[in-house]
Amino acid sequence: MNNLAFKQEELYVPEWDYFINEIKSIYRLSEDETIKLYKNTTAKIIAAIPFYAGCYRPEVTAIAHLSLYINECKGFQKYCANTYLDNLDLYERLEPISHFRGGNKSIIQFGLDTLAYIMIEGYHNSETADLQNGNYNPFVSGAWNYKKLKKMLTPKVFNYDNPFTASPSFGNEGW
Repeated sequence: MNNLAFKQEELYVPEWDYFINEIKSIYRLSEDETIKLYKNTTAKIIAAIPFYAGCYRPEVTAIAHLSLYINECKGFQKYCANTYLDNLDLYERLEPISHFRGGNKSIIQFGLDTLAYIMIEGYHNSETADLQNGNYNPFVSGAWNYKKLKKMLTPKVFNYDNPFTASPSFGNEGW
């Protein structure tokens, strides 16, 4: 991921080690998959949002949202892959992990904006491969404009008050 500097280890998620160990067992992850998940910035932000926002029962929300994320990463592509149905709203793909009980709405929005930024960078970085492999990509289809979305998200993500970003360059290690 270009343009986001983030020290993943600085993002504190209570019970992160426990979450990873349970996910490893439930999803039968290999050691390599477990290490990748442990270091995955996107997963850690997903888990951190309910804690940072002060939501009711943040552990339960974090587990639910992480499970949805892993389900998408590990399978269910028939239902979870990006399609033209996701084109109308940048946040459509994040909708399943955007439900929180209580909490600071601004912090939640910072988290969702950061995840949207990571998402557009991912689509941007995979444009050539997606075109070659016939995978749907909203930038390749012309439904989304990378420069416009990046311009819209940058001030939201690189905001002094955003607890999920630090300075200008952050890496998404993928999964």
